Amino acid sequence: MASEQASQVLRELGVLQREMQNVGLWSDVSPSDEAMMSSQPFCCDSMSFSNWLQWIFVPRMQYMLETDAGLPGKSAMFPMAEEAWKDMGETAKGTLDSVRRLDVLLSA
Repeated sequence: MASEQASQVLRELGVLQREMQNVGLWSDVSPSDEAMMSSQPFCCDSMSFSNWLQWIFVPRMQYMLETDAGLPGKSAMFPMAEEAWKDMGETAKGTLDSVRRLDVLLSA
């Protein structure tokens, strides 16, 4: 994980986790194994977007960074985040901002 991009992504994953925890979007209970096996984008048929970020996206990105597996070349999570948290209003601003920054970092 030598690249500046990788360092920035790792930092932003920590920011995302803190933001989600601050607004109650971080869960202590993991989704079922069946839910984790969904083939739908963002596992939208089996879990919330917040759960997808916490239990699939963040661990996968951390693994990719730790193993120098290479990061995705494109990311477009923000529209999904915006839709998932639209009823939260200003409460979700920090979390949405973090998702937007991750999209930019991963699409650079």
